[in-house]
Parts: sequence; C-alpha cells; structure tokens
Amino acid sequence: MATPELRNGPLTGIAVVDMTVAVQGPHAAAYLADMGADVVKVERPGGELNRYVRGPGFASPPDVMGTQYVAMNRGKRGIAIDAHSELGREVLGRLIATSDVFVTNYRREALERMGLSYAQLVTQNPRLVYARVSGFGPLGPDADKAMLDGAAQARGGLAAISGPADGPPMPPGAAIADHSGSMQLALGIMTALYARERTGRGQEVNTSSLGALMWIQAWEIAHSAMSDETLHREGPHNPNIRCPYGVYETSDGGAFLLAVAMSDASWDDFWVFAGRPDVVLDQRWNTGAKRIGARGSIDGVADIRQKVREAFAAKTTAEWSEFLAGQPEIISERVQDYDELLVDPQVAANGYLADIEVPKFGTARVVTNVVHLSDTPGCGVLRPPPLLGEHTADVMHELGFGRDDIDRVLAAVEGAATEIVAAVFDD
Repeated sequence: MATPELRNGPLTGIAVVDMTVAVQGPHAAAYLADMGADVVKVERPGGELNRYVRGPGFASPPDVMGTQYVAMNRGKRGIAIDAHSELGREVLGRLIATSDVFVTNYRREALERMGLSYAQLVTQNPRLVYARVSGFGPLGPDADKAMLDGAAQARGGLAAISGPADGPPMPPGAAIADHSGSMQLALGIMTALYARERTGRGQEVNTSSLGALMWIQAWEIAHSAMSDETLHREGPHNPNIRCPYGVYETSDGGAFLLAVAMSDASWDDFWVFAGRPDVVLDQRWNTGAKRIGARGSIDGVADIRQKVREAFAAKTTAEWSEFLAGQPEIISERVQDYDELLVDPQVAANGYLADIEVPKFGTARVVTNVVHLSDTPGCGVLRPPPLLGEHTADVMHELGFGRDDIDRVLAAVEGAATEIVAAVFDD
C-alpha cells in the first residue's frame, strides 16, 4: 500500500516515540500525528494485543487490525522490536535520543527495567519531553496499580452519579476515563513543548485517568465540597441541575435531551404544542433562570419532570423533531446512536470523520482531528495505522543501522505474531 502524501502541520518537524498500548496513551500520540508530528509507534515483536482483539460483530480474519487499534493508531509509522534485547535497546536508545517527545503508559517499574525512566533518558536527551499517563497518578500508594477504564470511572466518582436513581451505579457506555486521560496528556505535551521554546529544556509530564475524570467533573466535585448536598444518581437527569433538564422518550421509542427553553415565549409554545397550556401558569418555572435550575431548589422538580415526560410520550419522534426544529430558543437534541452520528451532516461539515484505508480490510471511517486551526491546520488522517513492524526497516536505516541488524529484528516479528494470534483465536 502506498504511503499517502503528508501535508505540513503545526507540529511538522516534531519527532515522537510512541511506546503505548490500548487507548489512553495511543490516542494522545494520534493527536500529535494529526498535527503533523512524525509519530513512531513502538511494539513488541508480536505486536500490541489490541491489534487482534475483536468486539461485538467484528468477525474479520486475524490478519485484519482490530477496531481499537485502528482508531488509536492511524497516522503513525510503526516498528516492532524487542526492547529487552541488546539490539532492541540500542534501536530505542538512538530513536529517543533524536526525538522530541516520548509518550508511554507503561508502568514505571517496567520502564525502569528497560532503562526508559525519565531520569535515565534525560541525560541522553535534555530536550526530551517525557510524557507518561497512568491510572491513578504518579504519586501515592496506588501509583503503579493496574487500571482499565471502568476502574477509573468507579474510583473517580463518575459511575456513582450515572445510572437509574433506583438502581446500581452504572459506568457510561464509552471509555471516558481513557479518552479524558489522553486529552490531558496531549495538553500536557503541548504545554511542555511550548515551555521548551523558552527554556531550551524538556521535562517530565504526568497525568492520569483519575485526575482527568476529576477535571471533567470539576463543577460537580466543587459543588459537593462547597455545599451540604451529596449528589445522587437521577437516571436521565443531571444530578446537579434541578429543573426539567433531562432525557425524555417519545411515543415511538425515540428520545430527546431537553436542556432549557431560554425565552418565555418558547416555553409557552412548548406547552401549547404539548396540549398543556396550563403549565405555563406555574410560577416556579416562568423564567429562564428558574428553568435552568439557578435556584438549586427541589421544589416542583419532580412534578415538572413528570409533566415533560408525559408531553414527550404523547407524540412521535417526528412530531417533536418538526416542532423543535422551529424553536431556536429551546435547546434540545434528539438522542442519536452511532449509526446516525456517522451520517450526521453537522459532523460531515466540520470534518470530524475521515475515511482511511486499513490493510486487508478496506475503507474504514474513523474519528479524526477535531481541533481546527485557521493558519496552521493539522494534517488530517492521511496515513493508515501501520502493519506490524511496517516501518522498522525504514526507521532503523534512518538511525544508521545496517542490513544485518535490520534483518535480525525483522526475523523476530513473524513468529511472535503467529504465537499471539494462536493465543487469541484458537479455541
């Protein structure tokens, strides 16, 4: 497969070593690639396990990359080496010595064993931005505790306020902790690169899923700390917004998120359309401030939510869509599934999705760079995720290694990959 021609971006000229797995680390490095950085993904000879992991309904052959790997690693070059071997350590050492950023989500202990701690690398490359993301932060008793996304959601408070009011805590249906951590890591990397322009020195960047989840719940956590109110699960409603705000089902199984009627006229129109003009007379909800929950009072909240619930349930999705389309002062959105999101014209207009060619699969649609810069736009998704070890020879040649060394590294890849495929797919 021919390598797509890359456009210059704001990070063109920045070299990144991406030694990460799964979601949290790789997605941060994918952002750097979107912005023009040359990101080299480093995998063990058999490849990252997520190359092979399958999810519901994805029944492609073992030699097709898994969906998580595709989503997190588009835009990168890839090498496969044994970082525990003498030659592998030499390849990594030369690569990092000539790079601007090292990104990892390996545990600190493992990095130290491989000679890849910040203290070990900064002596070789003082300008290196060393970026590490973990589950629970770099300090404290659980600094090296293993983490998956749901564990961080549980510890970080998000699961506690998600789910039905009369049911158990319920983590949201996406890897929010991992992706939040990746965003914070990318932000930290960019901050460190900017600081390096002024000081000439790199530095260590650390963040975590736990910290990132707290960042995205900053309002809710501050409210709990400053008030006597403990927030509880309220199902389709935000527990910190005491008003009609919430998700409501229609008569034919659709659903809408109703946020607020900003003007009194639009509030009146809503209830006239619903066939309940009497609700307009309720003084508890007759201003925009009251309808957005500014008072913080629970007075009348259950009653108004029930009335809104009945109103939506009395009409079809199409009827509500037509009415709300003509009400710009009512902030609301129909709840979409992923199939609908993939063809949403607003998504298309902003270029939030892109088609890439995935080897042995064909065209795949993936989320791309969602940050728009007017003068120095990113490169977009122009390079597919790398085949296992696809660019090993190129990168080693760039680093000055000869053909014999390159062949030794390449020889280890095929056999190791076969072992992993057998472990994942054989019954």
